[in-house]
Amino acid sequence: MKTVETSHAPTEAAPPPVTSGRTLKHFRLEGLLGEGGMGLVYRAYDTHLHRRVAVKLLSPEVTSNPDRKQRLLQEARAAARISHPAVAQIFDADEENGVTFVVMELVEGKTVAQLIHSGELDLVGTMEIGSQVGRGLAKAHELDIVHRDIKPANIMRTPDGHVKILDFGLAKLLQPLPIQTPTGTIQLNPPDLARTQPGIVMGTPAYMSPEQVRGLPFDSRADIFALGVLLFEMATGQSPFERENFRAALHAAAYEEPPPMNSVRPHIPDALQRIVSRCLRKNPEERYPTATLVAEDLERLRRDTEANLAQRTSWRQRLRDALEGLRQQPPARLMWYGVGALVLLSALVYLLVARSVMGNAVPLTLAGLFIYRYVRNQPHRLQGSFVRQAAKVPEVRLVVFRSGQFDVVVDRAVAQLYGRLNHQLRVCNQKLFFGQPLTLSILHDLSGEQLDKLLAGPGVQYVRPDVLEQR
Repeated sequence: MKTVETSHAPTEAAPPPVTSGRTLKHFRLEGLLGEGGMGLVYRAYDTHLHRRVAVKLLSPEVTSNPDRKQRLLQEARAAARISHPAVAQIFDADEENGVTFVVMELVEGKTVAQLIHSGELDLVGTMEIGSQVGRGLAKAHELDIVHRDIKPANIMRTPDGHVKILDFGLAKLLQPLPIQTPTGTIQLNPPDLARTQPGIVMGTPAYMSPEQVRGLPFDSRADIFALGVLLFEMATGQSPFERENFRAALHAAAYEEPPPMNSVRPHIPDALQRIVSRCLRKNPEERYPTATLVAEDLERLRRDTEANLAQRTSWRQRLRDALEGLRQQPPARLMWYGVGALVLLSALVYLLVARSVMGNAVPLTLAGLFIYRYVRNQPHRLQGSFVRQAAKVPEVRLVVFRSGQFDVVVDRAVAQLYGRLNHQLRVCNQKLFFGQPLTLSILHDLSGEQLDKLLAGPGVQYVRPDVLEQR
């Protein structure tokens, strides 16, 4: 792919090299991991420090120009200054026998691109990954380093849930450093700062900021635009500027407004839509000024969302649920309730009128009746509790309860969503005094006929409003 290169005027001296004097011979290549950022990435073993690393070999097309090769090495060495849990560390950058290489931390896990493709992200997971990426970018921006190729393939989530930004070895310095070349030391002039050279594109078109596409000066807010695209794609499964070809994608990123997220995937929280929309403003001045602010808004939204999913039901809601449940009871059960109420009323009358020694037993009788009622109706309350919690999950479209099993229809199959719903079911079953445990089946990709059949059948407990609107 052709590349766009940009820079800003220098204000500081060059950082010390991160090279250790070792060559490629010290890194035993064990297998190809994939292609990324103008080169091939290999799993390798560091024979000196006895650890596994990732080694990127830059392609000859990228390093054929001596000045450009030195600048790439200089920028990779500067990016090695970034030390943050959300950034894959760069260990070394050098060349040997005409081969330019960058040694990086080996990160195991799945890329966000893989998570999106497999449907393993829900909205809470999207917020969590977005906030960690924002924190990592904020650290890089503090050092005047712009990643300029934030995209799902360059974000890795480890098995323990940590996020790592990959490919910082080809980042761009906002404050470039003097570059040593075979012909001497060169320095970019201020008129050339952060400006795109004609015919060269650095980055992935659907994730590039408008100023990058247009060849204008750019700063850290270009990464914030790409973070907005990343959030959009994680939440909806679709990139807002992905088009049929390279040129169309560039045009979309530079000039076209993204579609509303709810038009791609219904029931996206308004707060998340506002965050993404602000990141995707065409004018950099209208975006978030820093990645820290993006991370803080995402973290706040995630806490609010999780608190809403876990919040306890108020006594007013309990009373409304009880009355609603009473109205739905069959006549035979209502008769038993009437008998129970009559017994309680008789006991109260006896206590007030007779005032005998036997009256001491009345409170115990009342307590026994209340306990009996609580135990007898506990399964129904737990069913209602599960329905209320499931209804708070944005991805849930429909909840049906039949013969001890919940059928929960969701927008798409998401591994984290499965975990949350099954956890809520386990909580309910742990509180169950007697009877068979409740079971759960999560359904997705239903046809219109199948959905209509569920809606028309017995046991419908919850229907998301937009589902009825679409019928």
